[in-house]
Amino acid sequence: MNSLNLALFDTLAAGFSPSPTLLWFASAIARGSSWVCAAILAWVAWRRSAHCNCVLAVLAAGGAASLISHEIAASIGMPRPFMVGLSPAHVPHGARAGLPSTHASVMFTMAFILLLQRGLREVGLLVLAVATVTAWSRIYAGIHFPFDIAAGALLGACIAGALVALHAVGRKFARTPTAALAWPLRALAAGTAGPSLVLVFGFAAAWIGLNTPGSIGPAVLEESGPVEKSTVLLYLAAAACLAAVRVASLSRLDKTALCIVLVAFAAREADGHLGHHDSLVFAPIAVAGAWLARRAWSARDALRAWWQWRPEATTLLTFAAVIGTAIVLDQLPAVLADQDALSGRSTGLYRYLVLSFEEVLELALPVLALLGIVQARWGGNRGAGRSARAALSTSAGS
Repeated sequence: MNSLNLALFDTLAAGFSPSPTLLWFASAIARGSSWVCAAILAWVAWRRSAHCNCVLAVLAAGGAASLISHEIAASIGMPRPFMVGLSPAHVPHGARAGLPSTHASVMFTMAFILLLQRGLREVGLLVLAVATVTAWSRIYAGIHFPFDIAAGALLGACIAGALVALHAVGRKFARTPTAALAWPLRALAAGTAGPSLVLVFGFAAAWIGLNTPGSIGPAVLEESGPVEKSTVLLYLAAAACLAAVRVASLSRLDKTALCIVLVAFAAREADGHLGHHDSLVFAPIAVAGAWLARRAWSARDALRAWWQWRPEATTLLTFAAVIGTAIVLDQLPAVLADQDALSGRSTGLYRYLVLSFEEVLELALPVLALLGIVQARWGGNRGAGRSARAALSTSAGS
């Protein structure tokens, strides 16, 4: 292990005799900084709707950075400080490889992309400050070495630079970008888009499950792994997208309630519900659910003409079916274990296959939410939707 890395860690880390005040501060930052970044991006999407597409791209880049950093860390296998006895883990953390830091990779990717956007540089500086403080907090808490953070920042810079360069090349060579988007938007607005999307995720889940742990590291499917973190980011992206776009059939209160539900799904996926049973936490979710149920009941006459809402209704039913399937998959191993339905030789393959389907289908849920928003905004079957499709067809033919 590099002597400079150890020297920097000894200087920055709390070690075995931390300052109570600094430890409290560092622990709070290490646990909550991801939500601070999410709140910043949500605010940008809400207040600066012209930058909504950039916010969605930043969230997607963060998900990609999470996946890449986990794969690199699993292949390198560098232990964390608390794993080699240099410090306690002042913030509870799994004993996984730590170079590069996933938090640093994701946050610095987002910060660098924002800094490269002319109208969002002040937001980029804010996210960069959060990323820097988070980097210190995770070193102080004994769960990362300084080189883990430096590697994450370098990875974030590379991802941000590559994506911005690809965007610049795409803008240069796309002569008719509106026409190029016409066909994809029409395809997404079709009633079969939701089931087809789940079918693609199902094939991906089968491939990942059959290749784990042989070719794919098991950490990809673990709790707090890249798939789970990508699911959280996509739920937040869906909430930001819903807040930013205009949907004629939804009032501001409807959108607020749906955003609360999406954020609740994100918190549930991030295990934010564990240890938080206060009614103040669940009250907004209950109120939002009651409001949406009331709105659905009041619109029951309009919903009887189901064919007018076929794409959105199909996506909603697909969403519910995927949730039910994920719940069954979560309970299936315990049920089969009680019945001794598996032989010892097939237990490992079965475990990873079921876990892959569960995690990947849960990843499909926020993608379905984003699809539903696209269908309601740009593809709907009502008069506004027909006008949008006609406008797209006109732009495609021009």
